[in-house]
Amino acid sequence: MRKGTLMSHHLDVPAAREDGRVDLCDLYVFDGADAGTTVLVMTVNPDAGVTSPTTFHPEVVYEFKIDTNGDAIEDVSYRIRFSAPDANGEQPLTVLRATGESARSGADGEPLAQGQTNEEVRLSTGGRIWAGLRADAFYADGAAASIFEQAALTQNAYLPNVFQQGFNVFGGRNVTGIVLEVPTSALGQGVIGVWATTSMHGHGLSAQIERIGLPLIQPFFNIEDERNEAHNKRQPREDREAEHARIAEIVTLFSRLAGTTERPEAYGQAVADLLTPDVLQYRLGTPASFSFAARNGRRLTDDAADVVLSLMTNSPVSDHVAYDGRIQTRFPYMAAPHAIAPDEPTALVRAQAKAQGLLQLLGQGS
Repeated sequence: MRKGTLMSHHLDVPAAREDGRVDLCDLYVFDGADAGTTVLVMTVNPDAGVTSPTTFHPEVVYEFKIDTNGDAIEDVSYRIRFSAPDANGEQPLTVLRATGESARSGADGEPLAQGQTNEEVRLSTGGRIWAGLRADAFYADGAAASIFEQAALTQNAYLPNVFQQGFNVFGGRNVTGIVLEVPTSALGQGVIGVWATTSMHGHGLSAQIERIGLPLIQPFFNIEDERNEAHNKRQPREDREAEHARIAEIVTLFSRLAGTTERPEAYGQAVADLLTPDVLQYRLGTPASFSFAARNGRRLTDDAADVVLSLMTNSPVSDHVAYDGRIQTRFPYMAAPHAIAPDEPTALVRAQAKAQGLLQLLGQGS
């Protein structure tokens, strides 16, 4: 079992498995604590400080991309760049904003701020940014979810009971986070689409490495390396043609096995409509909530695993893992990092052991 099958967006493509600094884990978009503000959060470096670094890559551009008119093409890009870390691991950072054609490619833009990691940095146009080590906000029984999916795909078996024990793969793990809070008026009006990317810009190279919009698209619908690498290199406007049929096929299978609809093919098509393009939609100025009933942005506390499992099966499926209550109510919102002893087994290692046990129960071996 490769690491990427343990859920979330962690460790998707070969480049990410080689360097966690380019590996996008999750994306969140929600209304800020202060009126008239919107918060954009991306996380990278799965298991930061243990199996991944605690710094950002100095030759990578980290971008929040915003579509303001529903065509799945970015109209505004916030670009964050980091210099090499000093002896203490601190890094200078720069925030740039690009619009129009300039938002779609390149690494330049209007300078908004310069500062340091692990410090609150104010933007010249209003708003602020913070970047550094934080607790991973994602929570799920990723090991059980992998078995749940593989049982359906390989054995036509529907096994929601694999979630009974509720083990959080991501408990106690850290990531590095970029938290950008901007005036809502800077993002447009009405409904926007948001995604995040990491792109290499250096030594004459310019290439998109990863992207993320909705949670859990990669581990549930782009399982094979070839599929998820192709997804990461595509643009959202290409998703319907490239991925709609595959998503519909998988959702049709799960809803048929669950016996929750008399028209599983139609249900699969409807969910594929919701999940393509792979963009997180948010109505500006409203309370964010990523749920089965409505997907409007995504808060740090939203149970994305339960939502996607329930969408796939058309039934209330839970992995029995709950939010740990550590999120802050104000900027920078993400919880302080966990203290991890050097010899402590990581949650990822414990999850691998659990997954192996579940596989043996299914008779699949290792």
